[in-house]
Amino acid sequence: MKTTKAATKVGVVGCGYWGPNLIRNLRQSPDCDLKLLCDASEQRLNHMRQLHPEVATTRRFEDLLNGADLDAVVIATPVRHHYEMAMACLRAGKHVFIEKPMARTEAEGEEMVALAEREGLVLMVGHTFLFSPAVRRMKEIVDAGDIGE
Repeated sequence: MKTTKAATKVGVVGCGYWGPNLIRNLRQSPDCDLKLLCDASEQRLNHMRQLHPEVATTRRFEDLLNGADLDAVVIATPVRHHYEMAMACLRAGKHVFIEKPMARTEAEGEEMVALAEREGLVLMVGHTFLFSPAVRRMKEIVDAGDIGE
């Protein structure tokens, strides 16, 4: 008998600049069940409701942590919120995808990684340009020493 893996239930906080791109990608993935969108702006949430009327919305970040039955949270907010939000999600037992930059400081990043490891949770940072042909070519040039020190 074949068993099917349940889709990962995901919430997104931050529906401004980069969030809608992540939301679109999550909606297209058969492995994701987008359950909840969060933003401080009612105007942004109204726009998201028009695009995705079947997805619940909230202005309260805490709703992503309590009672939403989410497996993972995507954080697409300004970097000043990344550390606090990611730590709260990890403490609540949620896997976290966080947009770049992951944190304001190396110490914040290290603390998030350590907590994720202790809790056995996935902590992933966005890497949009990692596979970009232009970025890959620049890496080749740097690695080859073609631009000096």
